Amino acid sequence: MKKLFALMLVVVLTFSLVACGGEKETTIVGSWESVDMAGAIYNFGEDGKGSYEFMGAAMDFTYTDDGTAVVITYGESEPNTFKYTIDGDKLSIEDSFGSTVIYKKK
Repeated sequence: MKKLFALMLVVVLTFSLVACGGEKETTIVGSWESVDMAGAIYNFGEDGKGSYEFMGAAMDFTYTDDGTAVVITYGESEPNTFKYTIDGDKLSIEDSFGSTVIYKKK
């Protein structure tokens, strides 16, 4: 019985380690550069603060993230909610016009 339990434990641990090694990026934290719009970069800090750069100008913001949508507040403006997905090093985010913009992790 002890040998069977030990064997089952080894199998479970092996599968756990294999599964962890193949995980994709799932966090929005980091710098993301637009594939379509040159000079457009989102910077999301771990502290819920970030910036959006476009053509040399930067706007600071605060944000919250639930894994499927990010709520960004620029200064004193109303919060904006943007749906997104992350696939590896690509962030697909829906802009305020409903179009999807692709960003690549820097």
